[in-house]
Amino acid sequence: MIKRFNYIIIFCLFILSCGKNDSSYSNTPQFLKKEQLNPISTKDSSGFTEMSPLLTGVTAINNIGEKEVLENQHLMHGSGIALGDINNDGWVDIYVPRLKEKNILYLNMGNWKFKDVTEEAGVSCPNRYSNGSVFADVDGDRDLDLIVTALGGPNSIFVNDGNGNFSESKLDSKLNNPGSTSSALADVDNDGDLDLYITNYKRLAMRDSLPPPVISFDNTLMEITNNRWIVLPPFNKEYEAAVKGDILLRFEMAEVDQYYINDGNGNFELIDITKSHFKDENGDPIESHLRDWGLMAQFRDINNDTHPDIYICNDFESPDRFWINNGDGTFNLIPKLALRHTSNSSMAVDFSDLNKDGKVDFFVTDMMSQSHVLQKTQMGTMAPTPLGIGEIDNRPQYMHNTLFLNRGDQTFSEISQYSNTHASEWSWGTIFMDVDLDGHEDILIATGHMFDVQDSDSNQKQKDALPKVKSFDEYKRMLLNYPTLELKNIALKNNGDMKFENVDNGWGIGNTKDISHGIATADLDNDGDLDLVINRLNNHVGLYKNNSTAPRIAIRLEGFNNNSQAIGAKIKVKRDNIYQSREIISGGRYLSGSDPLQVFAANDSFMLAEIQWRDGTITVIDSLVKNQLYTIRQIKRNSIDIVKSKVNPIFKDMSQLLNHTHHEDPYDDFLYQSLLPNRFSQMGPGVAWVDSDFDGDDDLFIASGKGGSIDHFENKGGDSFIPFYVEKNLQEDVTSIISTVDNNGNQGIIVGNSNFESQLGAKSSISNFTRKEKNNFISLDHMIGSLSQADIDNDGDLDIFAGGRVIPAKYPMPASSMLYINENGKYIPDKKNSIVLSKIGLVSGSVFSDIDNDGDPDLLIALEWGPITILENNNGILTNITSKLNLDQLNGWWNGIATGDFNEDGLIDIVATNWGLNTKYHFTTSHPRQVYFNDFDKNDVLDIVEAHYDGDFEDLVPERGFSCISNAMPFVREEKQTFLNYAQSTLTDIFGNTLKTSPYLEANTLESVVLINNGNSFTPYPLPFEAQMSTAMHAGVSDINGDGHEDIFISQNFFTVQKETDRNDSGRGLIMFGDGNGNFEAIPGHKSGIIVYGDQRGAAFSDYNLDGKVDLVVSQNGSKTKLFKNVNSKPGLRVILKGPKLNPWAFGAKIQLAYKDDSLGPVREVQSGSGYWSQNSPVQVMGYNKTVSSVKIQWPDGSKTTEPFIENKVIINYNSD
Repeated sequence: MIKRFNYIIIFCLFILSCGKNDSSYSNTPQFLKKEQLNPISTKDSSGFTEMSPLLTGVTAINNIGEKEVLENQHLMHGSGIALGDINNDGWVDIYVPRLKEKNILYLNMGNWKFKDVTEEAGVSCPNRYSNGSVFADVDGDRDLDLIVTALGGPNSIFVNDGNGNFSESKLDSKLNNPGSTSSALADVDNDGDLDLYITNYKRLAMRDSLPPPVISFDNTLMEITNNRWIVLPPFNKEYEAAVKGDILLRFEMAEVDQYYINDGNGNFELIDITKSHFKDENGDPIESHLRDWGLMAQFRDINNDTHPDIYICNDFESPDRFWINNGDGTFNLIPKLALRHTSNSSMAVDFSDLNKDGKVDFFVTDMMSQSHVLQKTQMGTMAPTPLGIGEIDNRPQYMHNTLFLNRGDQTFSEISQYSNTHASEWSWGTIFMDVDLDGHEDILIATGHMFDVQDSDSNQKQKDALPKVKSFDEYKRMLLNYPTLELKNIALKNNGDMKFENVDNGWGIGNTKDISHGIATADLDNDGDLDLVINRLNNHVGLYKNNSTAPRIAIRLEGFNNNSQAIGAKIKVKRDNIYQSREIISGGRYLSGSDPLQVFAANDSFMLAEIQWRDGTITVIDSLVKNQLYTIRQIKRNSIDIVKSKVNPIFKDMSQLLNHTHHEDPYDDFLYQSLLPNRFSQMGPGVAWVDSDFDGDDDLFIASGKGGSIDHFENKGGDSFIPFYVEKNLQEDVTSIISTVDNNGNQGIIVGNSNFESQLGAKSSISNFTRKEKNNFISLDHMIGSLSQADIDNDGDLDIFAGGRVIPAKYPMPASSMLYINENGKYIPDKKNSIVLSKIGLVSGSVFSDIDNDGDPDLLIALEWGPITILENNNGILTNITSKLNLDQLNGWWNGIATGDFNEDGLIDIVATNWGLNTKYHFTTSHPRQVYFNDFDKNDVLDIVEAHYDGDFEDLVPERGFSCISNAMPFVREEKQTFLNYAQSTLTDIFGNTLKTSPYLEANTLESVVLINNGNSFTPYPLPFEAQMSTAMHAGVSDINGDGHEDIFISQNFFTVQKETDRNDSGRGLIMFGDGNGNFEAIPGHKSGIIVYGDQRGAAFSDYNLDGKVDLVVSQNGSKTKLFKNVNSKPGLRVILKGPKLNPWAFGAKIQLAYKDDSLGPVREVQSGSGYWSQNSPVQVMGYNKTVSSVKIQWPDGSKTTEPFIENKVIINYNSD
């Protein structure tokens, strides 16, 4: 893509003497003016002070009464604020839209004094429910005009004559009294003027229009065929129906948004979005009107092409719309996979470059409370949409805030749980703003509602009372029975590490509880920091003075032509080698519009500002100094062409070669234990590479769910595979796959069979397949998860470890695992190690590795609700040395485990995957998560009670909600009776003394980590930030880029959660390059080429096309298997070990390259069964960064050989002599 820029660089040391009284541009470059800011307070303070209405004269109250609300509940959504300098006197003025009374325009007289000039200005807007307002120069005459929206209309533009007097022009809506909300403006079609987008909600909801019997399901819906429903006329104009799973859903439709093109003179033409201007993800026109519940929209340049894109916040089930500007004023919906989930009731959005990478991120508000009590009383209103197996390109909605991190390729990772931004009460307007001027933008949120209509107890009372209601008026008055929901406004401080923390009393905007809606910023006292104005329901408008004493630089832009406020321009200010960035917007707040002044944190040194104007030209100004206001005017320049560099990904997606989809049938995991945290029926599949036909290249095996087939892809060379099945119509889920060989040298595979979906009491088994026969040789009581094999007893053949994943209907009781000794081709349970493996825990992953460097394979186990467990091998006897290695306190929900020499010291280190830091679960060492298990209600069912510590209670509280807990244990409903009683109860309050005698498990870490081997202990180091953003499953180790250092791949995501939990979908699979010192760098998907959006499980490395580059296969539960060919890495040395007859691939051997300078590369082990339920190719591709002299081998029996390096393929034979 070619973008057009022109750079104007000015070094401004010669203008620093300009003072405040120098109001002209005569002594400076014609585009730059500098003014000294008003005196800044020297009092050490931060945050805001609310200014008294008696002092300011801003006495407006946005009143709304019981009568109006009972007629139209949408009036409870409040009104906003418009801020701007209407008379160009240098002071920002305030416009207050109101619902019941006339709107008010306040002229800023300075010194926090304001004057009501509404009538003279002609902007009172009587007899309408005014809710939204924005100041903008729509006609390009360099003064601010006013846009006012109203619930029920009309929407108007008030044109400013330049002296603060306005004339009204009503906007064409093509709707009968639209239920408009917020406005946003930008130059969408590159003609230099501001175009307009207005979101519409609905003037009147059906619940306020017709009595409940009239709009009941029975009266509005009809089943026309089996499970296919239609909405009956005339209600089909207001509702649509859908069936999700076994749930019939009915959605009320709202109103179409309004999109206007400006003719350059402030005249707006209404554009039909269903024609050529708005298109779907594929570029096809939208065929039907989008009747969404629109609350606000904001224009932003998301993809750095200078064109304004638009994000639209929609309430309820109507999805948020994210439109990408094609550069000509037409828009395409962002690809489906760009956002994996969104907020359910999106109220407002704002944007900021949070991690300073030059790509803008964004935050969306919803209604989730920070309080445990309110969370539990409001949970009963949640009705999550069922998600089908293998559904990837859907976009579920969840009732919490969302924070989207820009990956750099027009896709986003949602990280609200990690960043602690997921909950901020019933939220409305929000703004990113650097409150404390530390260079990081904080978040401010307006909160509250007239009634808590999510209160589950009140909803139940309404439902019970409804049959007794005698009139429509009586039904409407039931609203008054809900509790009020006045709340404190929220401030979240940005710590600079992608994490936010609550600020006490919201930095002054949350000192008292109220109902706040619109929020806008401006420098009302000209001291160079941003003050706040908040429109509150039935309360005075809040004016908040910013108390910051930190140094700052304020910048105001002036565009040329009709875009006088330079809307769409971007500013970057460099301080201490870190850029702070802003984009100038117009409107784009909830019902509000801020003044476009931008404020940046400063210091004592000179600073640099770069302005990218809307047309792509760039101005750079050097030597800015603190505590100044800089006004920068755009000068017309011709653009030049700059070509963006092209990224060549490491991997190429070759999944079409397999055309394979993992089979998974639905199963009700919650039949026997309704409080399971996750499903265990969808934990696979594993994958394995092995040269099964001995033709010199790797073939692929993929496990399957019940009813499917174990699939075998025979490698025919190059990029060609022929599919076969090993066994079809499986009776159980197949979990892990590893290779095997019988006493006659016949190669095959060994798989684990799960009994989780079988009848209670059924056994699980392990199956051994060769080309000649199948043998089921082991039966176990628990579900088999991981399989690993090595020569434990040093007799030349391979023994098997089978990890016990879970006991069906007995979660989370510790499962037993087993070791099976190979005796002449028969697998015999190893009684010597039965005690150490009995009830060892819930094993998710396993691998054999020589962790103590003594020449024999030790066993490493990843446990859910336990530590990474190390079983040291001494002559075939396993000893648990986890505590000795300082790992016993690192309890997690571990999933996969692999090993490698990450710091190249010859000792084997560990990588272990965990649940991640971006879920609703948050653990600490001092307050671990706990799970209790007992038959609490004496009905022969093992009940599960998840618990966490709550700071308000200073005690453990239940994780699950009242409905789920009481359905599983009816005594809880009998004793607690209401959601509120339950919500106010600690775990002990609910379960009493039984809790004290109940077994429990703990976990205190969720980070995926590398564990560096110190010789006699391990030190944990977290994997990079990107690795923590979703649940990680598989871990694989290889030198992916061929630089001689070990790298890591992790598979990510977990969709099969219980209904109160979001699916974990923020990962795409992740490559991390190692530096040889134990450090790792995450490689973005558009650079690595690894992009997998589904529910990833097992994975495995192989050089399947024999080019000396490491390729990768990644499985997905219920979805496509992904195959990636390495096309852009440096080729490495292919090392093929030929072991003894009963271990032909030399599993358990170690490989290390020796360089001519006498240094050594990392140690690589040849393993069977590692990561998550999978097996890498036994052929090792060894990268190198120096001249290789030889290849050092330690064979599985401990013997050592050295092979001289000759070419990039080495075949080394085992010699028993």
